[in-house]
Amino acid sequence: MRWRPQWLVLIAAGALACGQASLPEADATERRVAAGRKIFERKCASCHSRRGDGRTIVAGRFPYANLLDGVWRGDGSAESIERQIRKGKDPMPKFEGKLTDEEIRQTVAYVLELSGSAEPGAGR
Repeated sequence: MRWRPQWLVLIAAGALACGQASLPEADATERRVAAGRKIFERKCASCHSRRGDGRTIVAGRFPYANLLDGVWRGDGSAESIERQIRKGKDPMPKFEGKLTDEEIRQTVAYVLELSGSAEPGAGR
């Protein structure tokens, strides 16, 4: 059999197609939540506590510091939480410009996971 350039192109295309398997969504979500946890621990835990219950000297008296009780300043959706992180609202500072868009989305994913509100695909 004589090799022709067309065969090489077909073989190369087939090899590339086989190597482009995407990662399962669950893996991506787990990575997003894990990254969000690190950001939360670094930027948010001083007020919300590492557990998210808001029992800290800094913010224990504020009703929305507890992220576990289902009481949200907004509606508790990913969009609402993202807006709160981005824009802040007294006493919470804004994190827009301090965190990247991806870091904010990762933090949202972790907050939803932490609060038990996580839905498949939540936090984008």
